[in-house]
Amino acid sequence: MINVSRRLKVNAPEESDGVNLNRSQVWEGLVSKARNAVPFVDAITECNVVEDQGNTFIREVVLYGERLQEMVLLTEEQQVEFVRLSGNARGVIKNVIEEEDGELYLRFSFDFSLPGVSAGSEKEVEFSTGMQTSYLSAVRSTLQAIRNKVSKAA
Repeated sequence: MINVSRRLKVNAPEESDGVNLNRSQVWEGLVSKARNAVPFVDAITECNVVEDQGNTFIREVVLYGERLQEMVLLTEEQQVEFVRLSGNARGVIKNVIEEEDGELYLRFSFDFSLPGVSAGSEKEVEFSTGMQTSYLSAVRSTLQAIRNKVSKAA
């Protein structure tokens, strides 16, 4: 099992370009990304909601050429959870909006297993390292896309 958790400051001066986001703006951006990740994540080339029940829906994505399905659970202005239903890796990804000492943070975490791959093996380590790198990039690009949308609306 691969377990990773990282927390990024939403309004870090070196990345905010002078556009500070509030919780509602981050939430709205995360929901937009959950419903259509293509504009937010370079590695996703297709994203379609195939079953929609409001705060719970199933989406089909093409990630690095692999077609897979995820159940998405939205917890209003707090968390977006992606439960991988198909694909080579199974598990859960969470995007959690946190506040501490007046600062806004976005925590992403994932807990994944690779069926047929031994725990601690070179293949598992390689997958984990690649996923951490690509997911950190995706979180940064998501925050930047949200900033771009907010600055255009201003």
